[in-house]
Amino acid sequence: MANAATITARAAPPAGSAPVLAAAATNDRVDPARVVAFVAMCFGMFMAFLDIQVVSASLSEIQAGLGASADEVTWVQTSYLMAEVVAIPLSGFLSRARSARVSCSRERQRASRSQA
Repeated sequence: MANAATITARAAPPAGSAPVLAAAATNDRVDPARVVAFVAMCFGMFMAFLDIQVVSASLSEIQAGLGASADEVTWVQTSYLMAEVVAIPLSGFLSRARSARVSCSRERQRASRSQA
């Protein structure tokens, strides 16, 4: 059985981490833009999950419509999932590239205004 000194020594933060802990304690505010982005990301993930479930639930109707066997209809779901797996990160990359381009053009406009 451990005594109280051993327990408190193990629970103490490592040396040198006190300034980091103090800085974290003074900055408790969360940027509202980050909260909005997080909620939008969660909503997007939910919609992607729901979309996959809709395709999975309607495989029998897709199979009947295409006149495909059970082995052939699995390719429908696989190709759909592959397209979605590519489209989700690609849309994030393209939106980030667009926002970087827009901010760069705004900086150029500000620079030209300040020179004029």
